[in-house]
Amino acid sequence: MRQDLELRGDPLGRFYTDPAIGQVFVSLFDRRQANSILDLGSGGGSLTVAAARRWTDARIQTVDVDLGAEEHIRTGMASAGHVHHDHLVADVLDENLPEMIGGPRFDLAVCNPPYARIKWRDGFSRILAEAGMEGLQTLPTPALSSDIMFIAQILRLAEPGAEVGVIVPDGLVSARRHRAVRQALLERVRVMRVVQLPRRSFRGTEAQAHVIVFRNERGRGEPVEISRLDADGVSSPIVVGNEDARIRMNHGYYQSVTGTLRKGFSLRGIGAEITRGSLSSAQARACREPVFHTSSFNQPSTFDYRLNGAGVASDRPGRRIAGPGDILLARVDRNLHRKICVVSQGQAILSDCIYRIRVPANWRDAVVRGFLSDAGQAALIGATRGVGARMLSKEDLLALEIETP
Repeated sequence: MRQDLELRGDPLGRFYTDPAIGQVFVSLFDRRQANSILDLGSGGGSLTVAAARRWTDARIQTVDVDLGAEEHIRTGMASAGHVHHDHLVADVLDENLPEMIGGPRFDLAVCNPPYARIKWRDGFSRILAEAGMEGLQTLPTPALSSDIMFIAQILRLAEPGAEVGVIVPDGLVSARRHRAVRQALLERVRVMRVVQLPRRSFRGTEAQAHVIVFRNERGRGEPVEISRLDADGVSSPIVVGNEDARIRMNHGYYQSVTGTLRKGFSLRGIGAEITRGSLSSAQARACREPVFHTSSFNQPSTFDYRLNGAGVASDRPGRRIAGPGDILLARVDRNLHRKICVVSQGQAILSDCIYRIRVPANWRDAVVRGFLSDAGQAALIGATRGVGARMLSKEDLLALEIETP
């Protein structure tokens, strides 16, 4: 890709695939035979080599803008004993790439796009239109991340019915802001399975990532198999309806709302009121009144938290106050699932990293104990997103199912 990518570290925003992940990746395809394989943005060629080892007779085309990529790929291909390989040094998102390669002719494609934001260029309209995803042009340009544009470019190059596997960041499968993108994808292609990868699967990042495997044919509302990769291999899939997949496609979330949790309840279902705190970190530091922040979860008793303030001004927009009976939960933190308490006395102004949860008094104990249970902790973790510091959205918190104690 060109140097208009904006990411720290690797100037092209690449995080390289571990060979072990590459082997799992190619095992997720249904296709037993492949004639022509594409690796778009091939980098050092981990996915290319894994594909070469599985589909030994296929001709493989790699494309990367990095002049040094071809030497690494050739070395890997030689170790795999594979000789049917062509490499093109080119901008992966060039609108004329199909002409450079010779038109749609691939029956299988593998791809690990860079984790990067890209600047919109005029050629992107043509790429989306020819991929059958022109509806995405109405979205704000920040929503069209590199992974979306890579998928669109692959669809221009893939034969009808071709199988495609793409490694994507967590936001694409779980973030609310990407719901329209998931809907467009599920309508344009037949998504067969999504596999959640372990954190630290890629050198240089803790980012959560997933593999999406789909077929280049129109989606007709088929269910999606959602699994995760762990030390024991790929888990048995959870089959998720197409409408649910448009909302989320990450295994951690669905694992938290199935099985024993079906006998639980949701915060939305019991009429909970969830309010986000108001003070930024800078405002919290400058405030002379007591402020409750993520660092304030430091008392031994979860059910008897005593705040220092008294007579703090009334609750209003821009100034959210916690008081007796309120449940407080970290909204942003590496260990937010463990940061929960019930206020027994006192008041404090809430930072914007804190949720205030108000429920009927007869539900208060059940909510907190449900969150603190093993199942509740797993549910909270499954609903979060982010690298390093995790984040929990209000919508996901309201929908989260809590096991009845």
